[in-house]
Amino acid sequence: MPIRQKTMLFCSFGGRNFDDSPKAIYNEVCQRKEFEGWELIWAFVNPDEFEIPRGKKIKIDTVAFFHALLYSKVRVSNSGMNRGISLRRKGTVRVETWHGTPLKKICGEENQTGFSNHRKKRREKDSETIRCAQSAYDQEIFERIFHAEKSAILLCDLPRNDALCQFVADEKNRIKDGLGIAREKKVILYAPTYREYATDITKNTPPIDVNKWESMLGNSYVLLIRAHYVVAKAMSIKESSFVKNVSEYPSLNDLYAISDLLISDYSSVYFDYSILDRPILCFAYDRKEYEEKRGLYLNLDKVLPCPVDYDEDALLNHIKNMNYDEACARTKAFHECYAPHAGNASKKVVDEILRKL
Repeated sequence: MPIRQKTMLFCSFGGRNFDDSPKAIYNEVCQRKEFEGWELIWAFVNPDEFEIPRGKKIKIDTVAFFHALLYSKVRVSNSGMNRGISLRRKGTVRVETWHGTPLKKICGEENQTGFSNHRKKRREKDSETIRCAQSAYDQEIFERIFHAEKSAILLCDLPRNDALCQFVADEKNRIKDGLGIAREKKVILYAPTYREYATDITKNTPPIDVNKWESMLGNSYVLLIRAHYVVAKAMSIKESSFVKNVSEYPSLNDLYAISDLLISDYSSVYFDYSILDRPILCFAYDRKEYEEKRGLYLNLDKVLPCPVDYDEDALLNHIKNMNYDEACARTKAFHECYAPHAGNASKKVVDEILRKL
């Protein structure tokens, strides 16, 4: 099948969404005169759920999708779109942005995993695929797990994070209004990691008492809970003026923008949120089990810009007694180490696509 010289195929999270770094690259492409006349294609699981400003939609895993996979000159994805097929056509440009700096082990390097790391079997390193890294830290990991040439990994941050540097007060107020949050309230965003090894869903349910949180923090704060949809369902979150279930809210960047502090455990959200230079807290109530079963690349105690809390009371006390300015300064130092290139990734990636074309 001949390659169509002016065709670009996009896919985000296996076709489930119209978002993340592929969308940021798409928006940049739409603004560039160099791509006038190009056919832009988005692959979705359910195409009818999304409206795109330019181009056409196709359903993933159909004949039309596999045709597009073969004939597209440029392919852009954040978690792979080859659907198990080893497809490396000469003359095409591949962009794999990935979807977060790894704190937890990934891609076959997990302590307990059912997946073999087939990438290690490749004899030649991939020097063609354009990849994104936030810092030298994740660049080294991606070089190893994707068997990639270091020179093909751009130190540019993730394109989806460009927007974090651009939010203005009116936008933040609009987001708060839409979520029913009083503008004078401070916002806590709690985004726990999904424990994929836990067959018992209760192992994925954080040991928190929302009523206790409200009694201690309700006068000043609103709590947003952003969890894996299975976890959110198990938590049976009862929304109120204090707590909001934002697990299905479409834009994580919106939630970052309005949040005054972030709580997580072993997630890559730390790296993205740090770009805002706001406080980060770690609630690692099951750290020993997580490190044994999944594994971490970094030592939480030495790297994170905050203490590691193992119980709810310690966490709440840290929030209650926080010196906000000092906490912001610690996050800024973390940001400068692990996300120093944030702000212009979409342009850098598109410039690299043009260079390869």
